[in-house]
Amino acid sequence: MVSYKISYDDVLSILDLPYGTTIEELDDLFSYAKCEIEEHDLDDDLIKVDCKTSNRPDCWGVEGLTREVKGITGAKSGLPDISAEPSGYVIKVDPRLKTVRPYIGAAIVRGLEFSDFLIKQLMQLQEKVDFSYGRKRKRSSIGIYNITMLESPIQYELISRSFSFVPLNYVKELTLDEILDQHEKGIEFRDILPKKGDLPILRDHRGMVLSMPPIINSNDVGRVTEETNDVLIEVTGTNLEVVHAVTTIISQALRDRGGKVYSVEIHYPPDYLDTQEVQITPNTEPLEITVNPKDIEKYLNLNLKATDMVKLLQKRRFDVVKRKNSLLIKYPPYRVDLMHWVDIAEEVAIAYGYMSIEPTKWKVITAGKLSKRTMSENYVREILSGCALQEVLTFTLTAPDKLADKMGLKTTDLKNNLQIENPVSLTYSVLRSRLLPNLLDFLSKNTHNEYPQYVFEVGEIVSKEKKKVYTSTNAAVVLTDTDVSFENAHSILDTLAIQLGIEISLEETEESEYLVGRTANIMLGKKKIGTIGEVSPTILENWQIYMPTVAFEIDLSLVPTLDLPYLNTS
Repeated sequence: MVSYKISYDDVLSILDLPYGTTIEELDDLFSYAKCEIEEHDLDDDLIKVDCKTSNRPDCWGVEGLTREVKGITGAKSGLPDISAEPSGYVIKVDPRLKTVRPYIGAAIVRGLEFSDFLIKQLMQLQEKVDFSYGRKRKRSSIGIYNITMLESPIQYELISRSFSFVPLNYVKELTLDEILDQHEKGIEFRDILPKKGDLPILRDHRGMVLSMPPIINSNDVGRVTEETNDVLIEVTGTNLEVVHAVTTIISQALRDRGGKVYSVEIHYPPDYLDTQEVQITPNTEPLEITVNPKDIEKYLNLNLKATDMVKLLQKRRFDVVKRKNSLLIKYPPYRVDLMHWVDIAEEVAIAYGYMSIEPTKWKVITAGKLSKRTMSENYVREILSGCALQEVLTFTLTAPDKLADKMGLKTTDLKNNLQIENPVSLTYSVLRSRLLPNLLDFLSKNTHNEYPQYVFEVGEIVSKEKKKVYTSTNAAVVLTDTDVSFENAHSILDTLAIQLGIEISLEETEESEYLVGRTANIMLGKKKIGTIGEVSPTILENWQIYMPTVAFEIDLSLVPTLDLPYLNTS
C-alpha cells in the first residue's frame, strides 16, 4: 500500500470544508477513495494518508484524492474535465529505442503558480507513482521541465555513453557513463538500462538536454522552481498503456492546481507500434464500459433502479448514458482499475455506502479444506523447492508476443489459446497455454541479479479444442547459469519422478525453442507428458537472456499417481 503526507489546511481549501472539520470526518470521506488517515498532527498541519489499494495511482496524491471525494461531498459530479488543446509541440522517437525503453507520453501545463509546498507535493506524487506503479522506474518514470526553455520538436533518442551534460544538482558536466557510476540516481537506477551500447536522452530542437531517462534531469531545464509557470511533463517506459495512464495522472493533478493542459504529439517510426504512428497525449477521450443494471442489482442484492445507479455513479465521477436495458459508463483514462462490470458494481456499492448495506445470513454452512488436487500440487512444490529452486508465480493472462514472437512462433500459432474479446491492455489479452514463456519473461527481467537463477512454477494453463475449453496444471523448471546443461535439468526431473513414484523415459525429438540433439519428450509409458531441453540461443536472444538455459515442463494432469494416497486430506 502507498502512504503519503498532505496538509490539513490544503485539504479543507480544496474541498471547501469549514475549518474545524474533524479528522474522523475527513477519514470517513477518504474511505470513499479507499484511503484512510494513518497519522495526524494538526499543530504541524500534517496528515499521513494510507491508500489501501495498489491499483489507484491517481489517488496517491492530495489532488487525486480530493478529486475522487468531491463527488461524495456534492461539490462536483460526473466526469472531471480531461480536455487538452493542441500545444504544437512534437516529440520524435528514435527507432532504436524499441529494444531499450520504447514508449513516451507528454503533456504541457501552463498558468501554474508554484510554491515550495506545491513543488514538494508534486515531487511526492512523482516519487510514489515512479516507485510503486512504475516498478521503481522500470515500467515508467516521470520527468518535469520548464517548457519556456525548450523548442519543438523534442528528440527522444539514443546517444553515445561519452555524451555529457550537467545533471540535476551538479555544476559540472558528466558523461552518461559517469552519471551511472557517480550520481546518486545513476547508481540507484543504472540496472534499468543496458550495460552496453548507446543510452536514452531527451533533447530539444537546439540540442538543449532535458534529461537522461529514467535516471536524472538536467540541471537547467529539469529544475522546477517557484518562478516556473509552464511545464512539460514526460513519461517514458516499457508499457505503452502505463505510460499513457501516468501522463494523464500527473497532468490531471496539475490541472487541479489551476493549470491548463495542452496535448503533445508523439511521432513514432513506421511499424514501431501496432496502432497509429502518431500518438496524442494525454488521452482526452473517456473510456467506456457497458453494464446491465440487473446484473449489478443481483450482485449487490440491493433494490436499486437504473436511475438510482446513475446518480450513484455520477457521485463516483462517471458520466452515465441510460439505454433501454443497459448503462453506458464513461470514465476517465486514469482509472486503470476498471476492467469488468463487477468493478462498476463495486463503485455503486461504495457510493451507496457499505455501512448502509444490511447484512444477510448465509444459507449454507460448509467447512473448507484443501482439495486432493491442491495438496498434490503442493507436494510437487515441496519436491522442487527441495531441489534448491525458487518458486515464482506469474499471471495466467499474458501478451500474445510472449507466447508467439519471442518463442519463435507466429501469432497464428495461438489459435488454440483463449483470447480476451475486448482487452483493456494487450499485455494481458491471452490466456497462457504453457508456463515456459512466463518463466523466461521472469528471467529476462532479472538479468541484473546474481547467477545461478533456478526457478520453477506450478500453475494452471488453459487451452481449447474446437469449442471445448480445458484447464489443467503444469509444472515447469528453468535453470540458467554459465555452465548449466541438459544433465542439470534431467537430474531434477528424475528426482521429481522418483518422489512421485512414477517411471519416465526420454525420447529424442525436435522443438523450435530447444537445441537440436539436446531435446527430448518426457514419456510416461507410451504417453507424452512433457518436454525437456536446452533453450535455443535464438530464443534466449529474443528474451535478452545471455546465459545458457535449460528447462522442462510437464502436464501434471497426465500423471495419474498425483492423487497420492498418503497425502493427509482430512
